[in-house]
Amino acid sequence: MDTIWTPTLTDFEGPKYKAVVAALRTDISKGVLVAGDKLPPVRELAWQIKVTAGTVARAYQQAIQEGLLQARVGRGTFVAGTQHPMPEFETPTRTAALSQINLRNTSTTDVGQARALQAAMIKVAQTKVLDYVEYPEPKGDGAIYEQLCKWMEYSNLRADPKSIVLCHGGQNAISVALASILSEGAGVIAIDALTYPGVRYAVQNHRAELVGIEIDDFGIVPDALETAYRRKPFKALFTSTNVLNPTTGEMPLERRIAIADLARKFDFQIIEDDCWGIGPSKLPTFTSICPERAWYLSSISKTISAGLRFGYLVCPPAGFAAASRIVQINSYGLSRAVSDIVQELLQSGSALRIRQDVLKAVGKRVELSVNLLGKWDISWRRDVPFIWLRLPQGWRASSFTSACERHDILVRPADEFALNNMPVPRAVRVSVNCNVPLARYEAALRQIDNLLSHPPLEMES
Repeated sequence: MDTIWTPTLTDFEGPKYKAVVAALRTDISKGVLVAGDKLPPVRELAWQIKVTAGTVARAYQQAIQEGLLQARVGRGTFVAGTQHPMPEFETPTRTAALSQINLRNTSTTDVGQARALQAAMIKVAQTKVLDYVEYPEPKGDGAIYEQLCKWMEYSNLRADPKSIVLCHGGQNAISVALASILSEGAGVIAIDALTYPGVRYAVQNHRAELVGIEIDDFGIVPDALETAYRRKPFKALFTSTNVLNPTTGEMPLERRIAIADLARKFDFQIIEDDCWGIGPSKLPTFTSICPERAWYLSSISKTISAGLRFGYLVCPPAGFAAASRIVQINSYGLSRAVSDIVQELLQSGSALRIRQDVLKAVGKRVELSVNLLGKWDISWRRDVPFIWLRLPQGWRASSFTSACERHDILVRPADEFALNNMPVPRAVRVSVNCNVPLARYEAALRQIDNLLSHPPLEMES
């Protein structure tokens, strides 16, 4: 219901906006204002109580953060529902450990973030649940875009809030970017010779053709990229820069600039995948180097929670409309509950603390891994949750993977990252799975070390 509310600020001390908040608290506690009451518009209340509109807006915003009020896009500001005390948190009981030790996949590192997730969910349920009866606005709550821009500064990206499209995780962001670029029909997409397998599936789903580009320890080789384009022109290059998967490398600035120059010269676009960005970056993204043709995507799956399925895509100016339209056609938009939970995690500072704890936990596991396997040819970084293990003479990726599996250890062979008709190195990716108990993880690494020391007596044909 609508209500006429005119507080008397002389009853309260302190700055005017705090006096407005205090008046709200008092009148809600006395029942003068009840759940569902609609407050006067900002300018109207400011006129009534003789303060600036900015004072009232600031008061409303603080009251929303405290859970006293809730803002409904296009409808106004309302008194929130009854506040309930947060229940005592009990850590859920995990199922018994499986016999196999999974060093194949990289799960979200568990640093106890379930408590922060629960707190965010309860806060959202207390303050915004009434909004979930109706369809969300296609663009969503604007506040999260500002929060995401601050979050991305960690990756040395200065994004425009108006360029961001929210997605159902990183894989969905990949699909949205590809669909936007390939909107006029099938085409050719260039990709690292070794890369995340999900990219191949997304490209195939759009009936596009993949072209593998030679890489070295620093990623795409610019000369190979130019040669490939001259042989078969492509619409876009899909690559990573901050963390090369599976080799753990980082693309240096001069190479990023060289690739951007080729993109301008041949007029192709660049999709940059930064889903592995657990650690900070000091180098600019392609969005900073060539903003007119660069797409940047990431998610919170490696830093906070894979289960929330929250990702984001930063679009070039000419691509935002197409990406927004594709998201709306396919799903109407990201779940408002998910975006509200993530916004609360970002706004409260919980997301930042979780990311710091994850980075610390990953670093410790990497250090242990290097201590136990450092005598072998490995590539690693303290901020990357896997190591790249090049196998000694006598082992192939497939045979080594099978040998590990016989000891109930799962690792990922290079074959799974390689494109058809591209060279496959004798190597495996080993996840530093922080959720495997430390003693079991250490035992698995010692077994891997033992296998590396005893290759098959006969080479496979």
